[in-house]
Amino acid sequence: MRTINGLLTALTLGALLLTGCVNEEPPYKQTGEGTTVSGTTGYLSGAVNLRVIYDAETDTRPDDTEDATQTPPAAQSTTRAGLATDDYRVRIVSADGLNTPFEGSYAELKARLAEGPMELPIGSYDLTVRSHADTEIQAAAWNMPVYGASYSFSIRKDETTPVDEIVCTLQNIKVTLLCSADLADQLADDAKVTVSLGDASLEFDKAKWDGSQAAFFMPAGETNDLEFVLTGTFVEGGNAGFSRTISGVKAGQWRKIELVIAYANQGGIKFDIQVDNFVLDETITINGTEGVWEPSYEEKPLVAAPTLAWTGHDFNETFQLKASMFDEESLCSEPFEIVATVPGKVARFDIAISSTNEQFMTSLRELEIEQFDLCTISGTPASMLQGFGFPVGDQVKGQTAKTFYIGGKLPSTLYNFEGTHTFAFTVTDEEGQQAQATLTLLVDKAHEEGGTTNAPTIVMLTDNHNIAEPYVMNEIKDIEIAISAPNGGVKELLVTVDAPALEPLLEKIGLTTLVTPGVDLCNPDQTAAEVLGSSVGFPVGDQVLNQTSIPFKVGADFVQILAGLESAESPCTYKFNLRVTDNAGGTTSATLTLVQPAK
Repeated sequence: MRTINGLLTALTLGALLLTGCVNEEPPYKQTGEGTTVSGTTGYLSGAVNLRVIYDAETDTRPDDTEDATQTPPAAQSTTRAGLATDDYRVRIVSADGLNTPFEGSYAELKARLAEGPMELPIGSYDLTVRSHADTEIQAAAWNMPVYGASYSFSIRKDETTPVDEIVCTLQNIKVTLLCSADLADQLADDAKVTVSLGDASLEFDKAKWDGSQAAFFMPAGETNDLEFVLTGTFVEGGNAGFSRTISGVKAGQWRKIELVIAYANQGGIKFDIQVDNFVLDETITINGTEGVWEPSYEEKPLVAAPTLAWTGHDFNETFQLKASMFDEESLCSEPFEIVATVPGKVARFDIAISSTNEQFMTSLRELEIEQFDLCTISGTPASMLQGFGFPVGDQVKGQTAKTFYIGGKLPSTLYNFEGTHTFAFTVTDEEGQQAQATLTLLVDKAHEEGGTTNAPTIVMLTDNHNIAEPYVMNEIKDIEIAISAPNGGVKELLVTVDAPALEPLLEKIGLTTLVTPGVDLCNPDQTAAEVLGSSVGFPVGDQVLNQTSIPFKVGADFVQILAGLESAESPCTYKFNLRVTDNAGGTTSATLTLVQPAK
């Protein structure tokens, strides 16, 4: 039998995840004219303000008279006045990477939004800005700072999302070289200093060992090693060779290297270097005689600690999911937006899920998403989480701000599981600082406003058809039904057939019990299990017993058999009576009436 379609799989957590992530349609559909279907889009608008925070000494000569242990006032980050930003490159991409609604210059984005709000499919998006196109950026270059930013936002159904201020910061690593005039005079003209990061290297002119020449390196990873190499000779003879590794260098940092004399002995000179980092506001000295780092400071945090917020809500309060919160598309009206602000960049984003509902927890364990780090999770579990609106991998790692829009499938899926569900978030930045918060969701249908009996439900899914109305089999297809028993799960699912034309076939295959007294799919006999389960495709046994939601299907192969039972001159009616009883004693009955028209 064919597998159940994507609509049925939404009834169980595992199947929903697999369908939503492995072969999921986008959350919008296109009409024949290329426009989006009403109710599946929102809008992006705003008078975009792009601000560039830059190192004020990028284009000026540092003050050599400053105390090397202090950060010069000019080294503080500053908003650049009159900086030309219209040519900055802007790209808007959906969180899953499948949709790129805008790619162009900042000037083009401003002009587009000036015309009116930009219509976008609902979901999460990442907006990235770079001062240079990718083809222009070099691994190492003189006086070429690259500025950029990443900005996350979400588009909600029929709502307008404004663009907040976009703040660009330095994306590469700045390196300058200082050497006192008296020391430089002792080195011959063949002396040179080369600084490299990976395969990229730049050679500092001896005439510019005064800090006036700024090298910029694009980082190869989160932390990088700069290699410092001095070669050449002394004026009075002798080799002036010297090298050191400067470790732990990150994007956005300015490493101000100063070549100094460690000591002089019997006319010989031993070198050392001092490295001042004005972004980290620290000074590091390398002991040239031992080749080890000797911190001469007490390290301070690079930036403010991370924060977590739930838009419009307090993490300290339990939030109850209710049926009234879901629209006809099963989207929740509440803004399930989790906003992470991480100035020090995300290094880890751990999530631990727990629940009082053991069935829910069993599903999580089977799918390997009970505890995970969004930065490192991969494979099928990562795809499943993306189907729920969670960004993964590089969509989170290294980001300074991220908004998770999880108001799509997650709340509607959780609503199928009674109990209290908690999502413990722990975000850690590159400095080791953390922020923690717990999202607590309650599903208690018996105590919702307006009351609910939690009685079992039987709904026909095929063609969105009302099960109370006869269904005309104009085409041979699967007939699909959703059965829900949230109050303790299914205790009995009794199926009986009222169809005289079908009785000879049932007698032939030894299944007259379908006529009377009926077959309980929770505990079928061997014949019923083989025929209804293996051949027809009905769920039987443990697929039904104690389940809170199950698919029920009259498969296309069986429908085709029904279609051939009567003569072409007369229509035929088949009635399948369903009665579901849950473990709390609630009972619901419905009759699926199939009509085969005359041929």
